[in-house]
Amino acid sequence: MKTLLLFLFVAVAAVYSQVPERCEAPAAFESRIGRLDTIRGFFVNAKVSYDARNMRTRIVEEVETKEEKDYYDVLYLHNTQPGKEYRYNLKTKQCETRMLNTSFRRFEIPEDARPFGEFTIGTKGQPGEGVDVTMWGGRTPDGGEFVGVFTLAGCVPVSDRYFRNETSFDNTDFYDVTLGISNASVFIPPHECMP
Repeated sequence: MKTLLLFLFVAVAAVYSQVPERCEAPAAFESRIGRLDTIRGFFVNAKVSYDARNMRTRIVEEVETKEEKDYYDVLYLHNTQPGKEYRYNLKTKQCETRMLNTSFRRFEIPEDARPFGEFTIGTKGQPGEGVDVTMWGGRTPDGGEFVGVFTLAGCVPVSDRYFRNETSFDNTDFYDVTLGISNASVFIPPHECMP
């Protein structure tokens, strides 16, 4: 009896002492996203090409505000000095090129992030009906705060909540994620933006 109680105590202690382990998110992927910024008042539907190794992101987006919809093809190159943003308005056919004043936003779990737990999105009882995920939070290198949800299998981002000052609160949801970049030319600036 004592052996059984000792075994149960050790088993329960082992379960409660398990802390989710930080995983390595994919360095390159393509995804569709939905992004809501409640402070600035807009919603974005977009296709994203994300390359963390080379610090570059391409977003073809539909931006919806209370007044109108706009369509942009935006390329962020943080791998140049200084970083550059190419913003091509697909409606007006106008391009803006500007220097980046923000650091590259990584969709990963920072080294000092805290685990908030593991759970299942969807149904747990049937095979293939749910996705096991882990939630993490903390500060980003640029001083912002985040809460991120990542799949347990593959560490693929599912959602990202990012708050910086009182000027930005982005809620980003990732879906239809494919690993890698299907065509590296997406990181070449639009020819309309070249002098």
